[in-house]
Amino acid sequence: MIIEIEVSLFINLAINFFILYLTALFFKEKAKLIWLSSLLGSVIAVILPLFALPSYARLLSQVFVSVLLVSISFSFSSFKRFLQIYWVFLGLSFLFGGGCYAIFSTFGQLPLLVVLVVCVVIFFITKSVLKMRLRLKHIEDFSFNVKIYDKGKVVEEEGFLDSGNLLYDPVSKKPVVLINFDLFKKLYENTNYLSAFLKKTDLKELPNAHYIKLNTIASGTQILVFSVGKVDISGNGVTREYKNMMLGLTFSGFERSFGKNILLHGEMI
Repeated sequence: MIIEIEVSLFINLAINFFILYLTALFFKEKAKLIWLSSLLGSVIAVILPLFALPSYARLLSQVFVSVLLVSISFSFSSFKRFLQIYWVFLGLSFLFGGGCYAIFSTFGQLPLLVVLVVCVVIFFITKSVLKMRLRLKHIEDFSFNVKIYDKGKVVEEEGFLDSGNLLYDPVSKKPVVLINFDLFKKLYENTNYLSAFLKKTDLKELPNAHYIKLNTIASGTQILVFSVGKVDISGNGVTREYKNMMLGLTFSGFERSFGKNILLHGEMI
């Protein structure tokens, strides 16, 4: 009996920690006293069944415990913020409870350690989903509409503002916007991928074209940089115009990470 209580206490501790951790991850915050809150919640959860409380009292007790855990672990400046955090906390609680219920409905009563395994699986799956959500939100927040004007041609794409791109052209002293070959091909349709990759592009066809050394961001030691007539950047309340902008052709594959064909310079906006 004592062993079962200890195991139940540990499982409740783990589940409370999972829920508080994921709630903090959802809001990109760091939960305070997360282990203390988790332990307090688990102790109450183990003790409550020992009392013959009516159903409404058990429900009110659970609501009180959830409010207590959120109040201990998170800071909020308004009641609205508290409700936002509390509803996410409740939603995650139902997620873990629903997952366990689905397993019980399928396989019947299971050992407590199996319940823990199920909760661990739910935790890691949910954590991965939330991290993907945060990454997509980050990309969306730093995405801008980019129009490139050159020799009567206009190419419009979405670009990502990359704080890690602080590359300057040592010749013109201008910031360099990185592009991949797909975008380069739209500007110069007669360009061959192999010749561009092997750095055999005819520089006479590109304004102010030259190669610069590069230690990071792109693969290889050099990239081709050249100028275009104008680059317009807009979005997120920002509008910028850059004339004779320098572009740099890279084969680093950054589009696989950001889903964009343009990496804007970190200090442009």
